[in-house]
Amino acid sequence: MNSLPLFFQENLDRPEDLVVASEETRRHVVTVLRMQVGESILLTDGKGLEVEAEITKADKKTLELKKRKSTRHDPPVQQIILAISLLKNATRFEWMLEKATEIGITAFYPLLAERTERQHFRGERLRQILISASMQSGRFHFPVLHEPISLTSLVDIDFSGNKYIAHCMQGEKQVLRRQEGNQTLLIGPEGDFSPTELDMALAKGFQPVTLGNTRLRTETAGMVGAVLMCT
Repeated sequence: MNSLPLFFQENLDRPEDLVVASEETRRHVVTVLRMQVGESILLTDGKGLEVEAEITKADKKTLELKKRKSTRHDPPVQQIILAISLLKNATRFEWMLEKATEIGITAFYPLLAERTERQHFRGERLRQILISASMQSGRFHFPVLHEPISLTSLVDIDFSGNKYIAHCMQGEKQVLRRQEGNQTLLIGPEGDFSPTELDMALAKGFQPVTLGNTRLRTETAGMVGAVLMCT
């Protein structure tokens, strides 16, 4: 892996050789890292494009870069999707998104179940968290964050590959583990899915799974599920 620091840059595939970095990138490169003209950083658009760029101007107002080398990364062969209930505590949900991104989840569906405690969905803030986590872990394809969706609508989506639902009710369950091909995991709110919701998901082909021997908080279940599917 290239040791140069990685930053997000929109519209990176434009033909121009010169790039004016965002204020956030400028602040980090110039003020925090104290990088100078002539040094290089990596840029990505989160859609697979990696560009090595040389700093041509770095001051208190502007960071200008010249593209030197571009690489196009193939998208992940395996899609690993986490559909997880929104939480009343937004901080816990944000923490889960950050860590699950670093682990390798490729798409998130914020889920609205019967027992979900509603919160204001701050989509732009959550997307910024995904961008930061992706750069931290060196990902050139950022995960997709979908808009909140009801369980009724989600189970009708034609997901390919293995489909799982983690729940706390009695019944036969398999242990969740990494499989070949795409994987989708449903995780409910603190009060779990209702029996009606579970029956609906099972009828749509979701297989019941266990995440271990203890009862987990929703965000912890998301983390455990991500680890078991991705590693």
